[in-house]
Amino acid sequence: MQMNRRLKLLVNSPLWRWLLGSVLLPPLFAAVRGRRPARLLEIGCGRGDTTRLLAGLYPGVALTATDFDEDQVALARRAWPPIPAGFRAADATRLPFGDSEFEAVVEFNSLHHIADWRQALRECARVLSPGGWLAVMDETAGFFNPLFRWYDRPESLFTKEEFLSAAAEAGLALEADVGSASIIKLVLARRPPEIKKAAPRRRLSIEAIIARLSRLRRGQART
Repeated sequence: MQMNRRLKLLVNSPLWRWLLGSVLLPPLFAAVRGRRPARLLEIGCGRGDTTRLLAGLYPGVALTATDFDEDQVALARRAWPPIPAGFRAADATRLPFGDSEFEAVVEFNSLHHIADWRQALRECARVLSPGGWLAVMDETAGFFNPLFRWYDRPESLFTKEEFLSAAAEAGLALEADVGSASIIKLVLARRPPEIKKAAPRRRLSIEAIIARLSRLRRGQART
């Protein structure tokens, strides 16, 4: 989704940068402190303010930052040239990456702008390696009063319970919850694929073995 002009002015402002770095994201960053992924993917990087924070949190990590809005991606490339990140335009419902390509994925305030947010969540799970983690900060339906709906124009309205249910269906297990019902801040881990156990081989009883031997002997006697 392309953001409306009002919202784009806010998210590209110093005020929004301060809110992200000082108010909204510190609890979530504290929840993932000590986890250092080799490859990190950001969904909805905007002009790169959160990418800069991630680069500071994980110096030297291979960081890929994406956004649906090509203008925002271009702005991010101009605004933060020192960041060792690959900025690229991408649709979160059809991520151009392979299965299990990243050890961590983050999305900050993006999924409520995606009509098929469940598919985007499934894509996040798909590109995560088994045991990898997804960090989420997003607004739910409870946040959007009539004024905020007019200002933000969200594509999707979901509750925290609906989000957690969709995450479980995508194979993501809750590890940390540091948010609220209206602004979720979650850390979810991709569950390793289930290994199907082979059906146990049926053991023959002594009686069954004797019966088989008897049938075999009778057959030999006839010949």
